[in-house]
Amino acid sequence: MPTAQAPLQSATQAIDLPHKAYMLPQSIPMWPPVWWTWLIVAAIILVIIGLLFLWYRRHKKRTYRREALSNITKQSSELSDKESILLCHEMVRRCLISEGKTETAALPSKTLFETLDKSMPAKRQFSTLGNEFIDGPYRSQIELTSEQRSTMIKNTCYWIRKHHA
Repeated sequence: MPTAQAPLQSATQAIDLPHKAYMLPQSIPMWPPVWWTWLIVAAIILVIIGLLFLWYRRHKKRTYRREALSNITKQSSELSDKESILLCHEMVRRCLISEGKTETAALPSKTLFETLDKSMPAKRQFSTLGNEFIDGPYRSQIELTSEQRSTMIKNTCYWIRKHHA
C-alpha cells in the first residue's frame, strides 16, 4: 500500500520544472501607452478641429445663398410675373456681388445670362427660358404660364445653389 500512495502524493505536490529561465514573462499591460500615442491622438484632434473650422467658415461664407433661396421661395408665389422676373434677376445679381464679382453683376441682362449659361448644364440654362426672362424687366406687360414661371424659379434656385465663386 505504501507504493499506491506515493504517486498520489507526488501528483498533489507542485512540480518543479528544471529550466525556469525559459518560462514566458507575465503579459505586458496596455496602460500606460507608448509616448508617441499621445502625438497621434493630438494630431487626430487637430485635424478634426481644422475640418470643423473650415466647415464653419464655408457655412458662414455661403449665408447669402440661403438668404437668396429663402427670399425667392417665400416671395415668388405672392408676386406678379414681372415682379418675380425682377426678383430672380435681383437675386442673381446680389449673389454675384456677394462673391465680389461686381463687374459681372453690372453686365446687361442678355450678356450676364449668356455668361452664366456657360457654366450651367444645358437643361438648366437661362437661355431655355426665352426672351420673356431676359427682356422681361424692360417690358411693360408680360404674362408667363405657370410652367414658365416654375421653370424660371427652379433654374434660378439651381444656379444660386450650384454656382462657384
